[in-house]
Amino acid sequence: MTAASDLAFGLTTAAGYGTGDFLARQASHRIGHLSVLFYMELIGMVILLPVAVWFESSRWEATTMWLWLVVLGSINLVASLFLYKSFEYGVLSVVSPLASSYPAVTATLAIVFLGDRPGGLASLGIVAVLSGIMWLSRSRVHPANPAAKDPRVGIVSAFVAFAGYGVFYFALKYPVVELGPVTSAAVSRLVGVMILLAVAVGGRSIGRPPRGLVSSLLAIGVVDSLAFLAYNVGIHGGSVAVVGTLSGLFSAVTVGLAVAILRERLTWPQYAGVAAIFVGVALLAIR
Repeated sequence: MTAASDLAFGLTTAAGYGTGDFLARQASHRIGHLSVLFYMELIGMVILLPVAVWFESSRWEATTMWLWLVVLGSINLVASLFLYKSFEYGVLSVVSPLASSYPAVTATLAIVFLGDRPGGLASLGIVAVLSGIMWLSRSRVHPANPAAKDPRVGIVSAFVAFAGYGVFYFALKYPVVELGPVTSAAVSRLVGVMILLAVAVGGRSIGRPPRGLVSSLLAIGVVDSLAFLAYNVGIHGGSVAVVGTLSGLFSAVTVGLAVAILRERLTWPQYAGVAAIFVGVALLAIR
């Protein structure tokens, strides 16, 4: 796969995740992050499972990679739960850049476990991302923004999503190569649905969405599934470093929509933090 394809799949992933996250933030304020995530996972499963059966079932074999994929699907669900919780409790233009800096975790894991030694630009990128996280987390929210439920809960939740996604997108390469891009995405969504149903049985309510929100939930499920599939296809034959780090630019889309539509504003330290994160992700992508 060419560098141009890596770029295309990475940016497509970023555009899809960014748009889906913006819509999810709106929905989570109405019905809660747990319900929004359940319907997103359910819609994704319904879309992806038939495609996986049609195109990739011939390559399915009994292997421990299925268990590995279940574990990764669980990690992805936990990260997504905290991401959506950060949308519900925090300021979108703050929590989205925090969560999207997960390429720093992915790069660190590659250094530790794969013997990957980043060059000067990549090292600067990691430092820039972590500096941006610090500036964002220690800065006050702009007084002109709509009041958040609990900004501290939002930031902590975004940190958990940041760590979880870093692990998930690092390790996803293995099942994608062995089981297929669509299968990996479909099983991840299936795992999410099963876990959330178990949570609902345990006492957490997942009610039927109001009629006016159905179209938004469908849109979230569709764009998120397309973004997930674009990422998997991209890393199947391309560079995890390039596609993964470019996918981290999804917060540029989310923040842009928040500023344009919700009129959210950042303080100057927060602008510096966002800029540092974007510069860091770009430096990692250059690597």
